[in-house]
Amino acid sequence: MKSKYVFITVESILFILFLYLIIINYNIKTTSQFAISMNNGVVELSTFFVVIGIYVFGILSGFVYSMVLGSRYKDQIEFYARKTEKLSVQNEIDTDEREALQRKIASLEIALDNALKNKK
Repeated sequence: MKSKYVFITVESILFILFLYLIIINYNIKTTSQFAISMNNGVVELSTFFVVIGIYVFGILSGFVYSMVLGSRYKDQIEFYARKTEKLSVQNEIDTDEREALQRKIASLEIALDNALKNKK
């Protein structure tokens, strides 16, 4: 439970740090070291757009990663649910068979007692 709160705290601090970087580097004239080479020249990127791009990329990749894990775990949960249901049904069948055998044994004991009484 504590690790959940630590994770949320670290995530909140990183979010605030990104917002701080975005606000500080909002000046469009400020360019970063990032440049994209094109056929006719070089396009310099504003630090603001680089930070926003990294943040959006992180959000989207986290979303895709959670969707992949969610589908994997969903399949596992369904598998274990079916397995548990099969075991439950098998336990019910075993219990019913055991009860039927106990009733048969009880009726055979009664029949044996009656046969021994009648023989005397």
